[in-house]
Amino acid sequence: MSNITPMFQNYGATQSLRDKGYGSADFDIATVPLSYEARTDECDEITERMWSSKSIIYRTDNAKELGVHGHGYQAVAPRKMIDSTRSIIERSDLNTRDIEETIRTSHDGARCFVQYNLPAHTYETPDGDTASLSLLATSSIDGTFPFMISAAAIQSACTNLQVFIGGEVAVYKAKHTKSLNVEHGANLIVKALDVFSNERDLWSYMQSEYVSSDQAFKEICHAVGSPKLIEESQHHSPSAVVDKNRGTGKNVAYIWDAFHKYKVRLGQNRWALYNAFTDWSTHSGAYTKASNLNIASVRANRQEIVRKAFARAA
Repeated sequence: MSNITPMFQNYGATQSLRDKGYGSADFDIATVPLSYEARTDECDEITERMWSSKSIIYRTDNAKELGVHGHGYQAVAPRKMIDSTRSIIERSDLNTRDIEETIRTSHDGARCFVQYNLPAHTYETPDGDTASLSLLATSSIDGTFPFMISAAAIQSACTNLQVFIGGEVAVYKAKHTKSLNVEHGANLIVKALDVFSNERDLWSYMQSEYVSSDQAFKEICHAVGSPKLIEESQHHSPSAVVDKNRGTGKNVAYIWDAFHKYKVRLGQNRWALYNAFTDWSTHSGAYTKASNLNIASVRANRQEIVRKAFARAA
């Protein structure tokens, strides 16, 4: 029997990614039963007990705890997630010419985010710019989310990660109680091209929809959870409210300022507002030291805020 490894059409591109390693995701994990100390009423002796259904998952390089789960949970180490994603892309029919991979982790490595930019799949945006397909692979050990590959796009001029809003954008998803099916994933992620095509139609629709400044301000405040600023805007202009609350309303201020920047070039429409949101989710830093340490997770949460804020446009 031959031991020759099959060569897939994207082998060369994905092998170059493998040669670069795993970045901050380069560590192993291990699992041990969850234990606790128990003291009886009869004596002061302390005994160690084991939880029958719980285990702790930890990093083997620094012993940091990453999650506590039931025994049926199959933890996927970040390196394995990255290997699986690379193999899925390798076996797919996507054009991987000049593919770029960016690896980020947060929460001591418990959450992993990998972005793949595929410039060979590039299309024109409604404003005459271009955007290329991106695949976002995410996985967590702390149970925050399953292993998932979603479709998005990178716009050329502003390098915003354009969060897709048109229905189901996850092209592959697997629970941590099941093994990953690479071949099945390779067949599914080609759907990203159809998702991208549908999204471009939505972008054109958003460009044609006028959005007043008052409406934009309300949508920004609702999205980031600042309803009190909407109440203030009943008595003062949105710009006055933003200026008054820049210290405590940093997210609102960032998106509001970005909207004014984008509407000069794109017009006073929902496309400009959407770009203001994706500018914030892509480029704005966090506002606390703890959040900055987990900026990859912060930006993933912001992407979900953008998706929910614009879902009705779909």
